[in-house]
Amino acid sequence: MVKPIGEYLVEAGLLEQSQVEAALAEQRRTGRKLGEIIVEHGWLQAQTIEYWMKNVIIPHRRITYPPQPASPTSQPQVFPNKPPLPRVKPPEATLVIGVEQISIPPQTAPSPPPTPKKDIQHQETLILERKDLPPLG
Repeated sequence: MVKPIGEYLVEAGLLEQSQVEAALAEQRRTGRKLGEIIVEHGWLQAQTIEYWMKNVIIPHRRITYPPQPASPTSQPQVFPNKPPLPRVKPPEATLVIGVEQISIPPQTAPSPPPTPKKDIQHQETLILERKDLPPLG
């Protein structure tokens, strides 16, 4: 059986179990998506749910519950050694413009600062005598 979305969000510490139960009850009454209900209540932002679905839940489900060929005689396979769910925090700042996805080109690395010319006239040498040093030990 596939792990419910609410269970992922509770395990990650993003929602309380009571919030998930309230959202599920409302989902049964209205037929709306769980994520919509959670966002409407202000418990999470839509970007956070989208991030978790894309980067944690769907990849985890693909690893843990690979698709099985449909067979009338096959029994559902149980995966006792499921990989642990990673605890990942979503990015703090997410840019959302309407409902369109935008791509931002990667930034080039800044060029290193120019190396100073090795001009003997501008180099200084610090000469210390033993009497200038603090005593040892």
